[in-house]
Amino acid sequence: MAGFFDMDLAPGGEGYAFDVAPLRSVGPEANPFMFGGIGLGAAVAAAEHNTGRATVWATAQYLAFAPRGSRVAIDVAPLISGRFTTQARVTLRQDQRDIIVAGLSLGARPNAPRSQWVRPSAVPPPEDCALLPMRWASPEGGLFSRMEVRIAKGWDTRPDAPDAGHMVVWMRPTAGDPIDRPMLALMGDFVPASIGNALGDGGGDLAVNSLDNCVRYLTLAETDYVLCDIHLQGASSGFAHGQMLLYAQDGTLMASASQSVIVRGYRLQPA
Repeated sequence: MAGFFDMDLAPGGEGYAFDVAPLRSVGPEANPFMFGGIGLGAAVAAAEHNTGRATVWATAQYLAFAPRGSRVAIDVAPLISGRFTTQARVTLRQDQRDIIVAGLSLGARPNAPRSQWVRPSAVPPPEDCALLPMRWASPEGGLFSRMEVRIAKGWDTRPDAPDAGHMVVWMRPTAGDPIDRPMLALMGDFVPASIGNALGDGGGDLAVNSLDNCVRYLTLAETDYVLCDIHLQGASSGFAHGQMLLYAQDGTLMASASQSVIVRGYRLQPA
C-alpha cells in the first residue's frame, strides 16, 4: 500500500515528484486538493533524503492549491552546510507554479544536553475517547480515511464554552504509516480544524485555510497514538493563530507546530 510521502526521483536524479493521489487530498468531492500537511511532510522527507540529516525545524508558506490528480515536483536547495547543521530551501511546484515554499534546518550535534520543560494535558487514554467525525471523510480513499482522530478534551461547537481555545485529540495513521517527522508535520496541520470548532462552526459554514505551517522537532519516540495538545491564541480581522504540542503516549514531546489561517464565510453578528 502506498504511503503518504512516497515519491519518485525526477529524471536525471534532480529533485523529486509525486502525484496528488486520493490519500493525499481533502476537500469536497467536486474540488479535492492536496492537504497542506502532506506538502510540508513531503518537503521534510525530500530534504532529509537529499542531505542525509534529520530535520530540526521546518516552515512552509502555502501559496496555492494542488488539485487531486495533479503532479507535484519538489526541488531541494541546500543553502549552507556546516559540520553539524544544514540550512535548506524546498520548493513544491505544480504546472510550473510555486505552491509551497519551505525553509528547513537539519542536523544533530553530538553529546548535546536533552531536557523537556512541558508536559501533556491530563486526558483519558485513546481507547476511552470518542472518534471525531471528520469533515470530508471520503470512502474514496481520501486522507481522512487513513487517519483516526479521537476527542480527549474540548471539542465543543459553542464559542463561549469553557476553554474554547484548548482542544486535545489523540491521532494515529491507520494503515501502518510510521509516526516520523513527515507524519508529525501532517498532524500539525490539523490546527485549522480546531479553529473552526472554537469559533462555534457546528455547521461547516466557515472555510479555514492555512497560510503557513511551522514544525519544530525534539525527540521521536515509539508510540501508537500521538497526543495533539492544541492551544489557540485568538482570531481577528479574518485571520486566526494557534499552536499544537505533539506528544508520544509516554509523555515525550516529539514536536511543536504553529499556524496562521485565513477565516472565510463568517457571519456578521448584530451589535
